[in-house]
Formats: sequence, C-alpha cells, structure tokens
Amino acid sequence: MRESRIAVALVAAAAPVLLAANVAVGQLGMYTLPQDDFRWNWGAVGPDDRVGMADIQVSGSESVFRCDLSARTRPSSALGPTDYRQLENDLRTRLDFIFAVSEAMNYLDQTRNLDWAVLDCKRPEAQPVDAATSEKRQNDAREKMLRELERRRAKQRGED
Repeated sequence: MRESRIAVALVAAAAPVLLAANVAVGQLGMYTLPQDDFRWNWGAVGPDDRVGMADIQVSGSESVFRCDLSARTRPSSALGPTDYRQLENDLRTRLDFIFAVSEAMNYLDQTRNLDWAVLDCKRPEAQPVDAATSEKRQNDAREKMLRELERRRAKQRGED
C-alpha cells in the first residue's frame, strides 16, 4: 500500500513537470502538424479494444485544429480522480495542446498507466461568404461607424 501511495505521488508530480519542460519545444515550432484532420491512438488501438468510460476528457486547440482527447487508465493504475483533473487542467491551459497531449499520453503509456487514449483533431472548414452577406456586413459596419462618429460630435458640442 505504501508503494502505491509513493507511485501516485511520483506520477502526479512528474506529469506537470514533463508538460512544463516541453513548453519551449512546442512554442518554438520544432514540430510539424498534419495538414488535414487526424486521429492518434495510444494503448488499445481498435474501437472494440476500448472498454469502459474515459477517465480523462479534455478539449483544446492548437494552430487551426480543434481537438478532443479521451483516455482511460488501467485498473491497476495508481492514478486517481484528482490526478486526472490536474492533468486535464494542465493540458487545457497549454498553447501547444497537441504536443502536450502527445507527451502526456506517451508518458502514461510507457509507465503502463494507460489503457487507451484517442486524440481526435479536426481542421474546421472555412465558411464561404456570398456577396450579399459581405455587402450587408460592410453596410452595417459603416452605419455603426457613422452613428458613433455622430455621437462623439454631439458630445463635443455639449449636446449629450
């Protein structure tokens, strides 16, 4: 029992340190992301191999991608709900979300704490804007600007 408490403390302490140590590498752009949507898997790869609800669920973004992470730890893992929430919070605040997730999941996989994990990243498609919508937006912006200008002039004259 004492060893499991020590392991929990070590893993809980190591995950944020590992994430923080890799911030510089991710922020300097020393890695290349795929061009299109992608899905990365750790642990049990097949959908049929993934048993149980996810212990870790977090969403984030990096570059042009919007990503969702779902992961489940092994039943033998010493990690608990507090550790999951701490990891989720650490990942959620990272600017290099994809890099941080890959580092954290690789670490959990290597330490045999991870049963399965899926990072699903989508690149949003640009919404085409037709000419009528574009012209309406420009007219609305012009009218708003003119109203604001008139309000400021009236305030300067003391009419407000």
